[in-house]
Amino acid sequence: MKTSTKELAVAWQACLLVMLSAVIIMMPDFAHATNTPMGNVLCTVVRWFTGNTGKGLATIAITVIGIGALLGKVSWGMAIIVGIGVAIVFGAASIVNTMGAGSGSSQSCATT
Repeated sequence: MKTSTKELAVAWQACLLVMLSAVIIMMPDFAHATNTPMGNVLCTVVRWFTGNTGKGLATIAITVIGIGALLGKVSWGMAIIVGIGVAIVFGAASIVNTMGAGSGSSQSCATT
């Protein structure tokens, strides 16, 4: 019984995935990423999207897409997609907390 190189590649990828998953599970501080330099960068990006900058850009996007939809230049489907996207961006923190990801961590990004 001969194994092909494709089967070996899939086996190596699966093995690597299992090992990386085990490492991440064993290091919860890195999994929460709140006290690491990368976690601080990600929290800064979250503050940009949900702070005054994000609110201003969302207001401009909704206004431009709304005017375009009223004039017939943009489809109403695209206008609804933009509105849903804005709602997801600003509701992401509550969505993550509802899923239970924020329940075990003692610190999180301040989004206010």
